[in-house]
Amino acid sequence: MFVSSPFPELLRHATQWLGGYALALMMMAAGATLERRWPAELLQSRAGTRFNVVYAALYMAFAEAMRPLTAMVSVAIVNALGGGWVVLASRGWSALASIVIVLLTFDLLEYAFHRLQHAGPMLWKLHSLHHSAAEFNITLTFRHHWFEVLIKGCLLYPVVGVLFKVEPWIVGVTSIIFMFGNYFAHMNLRLNLGRFTTWVNNPQYHRLHHSNRTEHFDHNFTQLLPLWDHLFGTLWVPAKHEWPATGLDDGAQPGSLLGALSWPLRSHSRRVLGQPRAAHRLAAQQADDQGGHDEHV
Repeated sequence: MFVSSPFPELLRHATQWLGGYALALMMMAAGATLERRWPAELLQSRAGTRFNVVYAALYMAFAEAMRPLTAMVSVAIVNALGGGWVVLASRGWSALASIVIVLLTFDLLEYAFHRLQHAGPMLWKLHSLHHSAAEFNITLTFRHHWFEVLIKGCLLYPVVGVLFKVEPWIVGVTSIIFMFGNYFAHMNLRLNLGRFTTWVNNPQYHRLHHSNRTEHFDHNFTQLLPLWDHLFGTLWVPAKHEWPATGLDDGAQPGSLLGALSWPLRSHSRRVLGQPRAAHRLAAQQADDQGGHDEHV
């Protein structure tokens, strides 16, 4: 009995992998072209941008390598919980409604997880790598810690599989929408959408989330639709000329690829971005009180 050759499957997998790299490079190249034409911030560090590009290539390789594990765990979770509680249509105009439902569900889950990343000390240690970039541009899109891929793939995304029984192409469409939205939101692009600024995540809206200014901390968490920031009280409407500097409050950045991969092991003595807004107000009040006391000594 002959065993079928694994070569065709490996070739298909490699083709998809290389296709993903090619798409990422094309998106970054297109975004960089627009950024040079209408930059929100001039004279960004080329070294920082090169680091992001190299790290993105490594991150995508890690994500691809862990895909079998995350797929296996995701399927196990969905099956164990009797996935597919609600059957979504995939034909005609009903398919459009299914796309909207899946899109809103994914976006709400991303918003909730993003809030946890800023509130939980362990998750913040991972997520702060993304916020450590002082150069806010399209190359920042993939600057996430590799372990976050595992967390999302095994715990966050299976929720959609548990909730809905849906055709794969519908999930694929929503993934493409999120992909373009993610690239767009991280662009160093001076684009003012006017009254539509809070309708969809955009470079100015998301830049405020990456701001190193205290008043902007813990705002604008959404990945795609600011609707969630509206509903849960985390909305900051940017002023017309509000384009703040970005990065961590202490200016910390990884000095190498090894430093980025081992980022959670560094000392996180200051975790300002992860503290609740009440803590910011308390710290500011204490600073004011101390300043007033010093003036009268």
